[in-house]
Amino acid sequence: MTTPSSHWTLDPSVVHLNHGSFGAVPRTVQEVQRALREEMETNPDAWFRELPERVGQARAAVARFLRVPAEHTALVPNASAGVSTVLGCLPLPPGGEVLLADHAYGAVAMGTARAAERAGARVRTVHIPLEATAEEIAAVFAGALSEATALVVVDQITSPTARLFPVAEITRLAHAAGAKVLVDGAHAPGMLADPVGLAGAADFWVGNLHKWRCLEHRYSG
Repeated sequence: MTTPSSHWTLDPSVVHLNHGSFGAVPRTVQEVQRALREEMETNPDAWFRELPERVGQARAAVARFLRVPAEHTALVPNASAGVSTVLGCLPLPPGGEVLLADHAYGAVAMGTARAAERAGARVRTVHIPLEATAEEIAAVFAGALSEATALVVVDQITSPTARLFPVAEITRLAHAAGAKVLVDGAHAPGMLADPVGLAGAADFWVGNLHKWRCLEHRYSG
């Protein structure tokens, strides 16, 4: 009989609770990683020649899981890197504004501030009360949107406060105001059945598979 602890190689004398930031890899995944490393070292020439096709297959598998076209999907190290990638490719107008909630993940907030500073834009952080309803959250964003708003960066499920934001409605409001929307869905895969679909018509969505999706897959069977 196995127990949850037997699925990991964590030091039993340490209570590890930070899987989100520095998640341990389950034994089954370690075995696959080990096999792949051995395959690479056994025949590096074949490995690297076949690597682009393998990456493409992995991207297609992730796209199927997220229910989106593979050609609209890109692999990134994590959601924070994905946010930085979007911010690095999306020109912000000088004097423009980026809206951000005060529930945003720290690395995302810092990356947004850096991108805005480079572009000569500004970040406006809106306060969302912890007990706010979905309608109240959408109303806060609606009240903050203006002609200067170029981008809204919004969490799907907030990291520090575990709130589900109505991103589809926020996206609708932002688009009506002429702003693009970047959804930080870091915690959504594995918690929401169709995270990208629930983001509505958001322009960009990023997420992680090493958080809740990892645990869902490991214990679903």
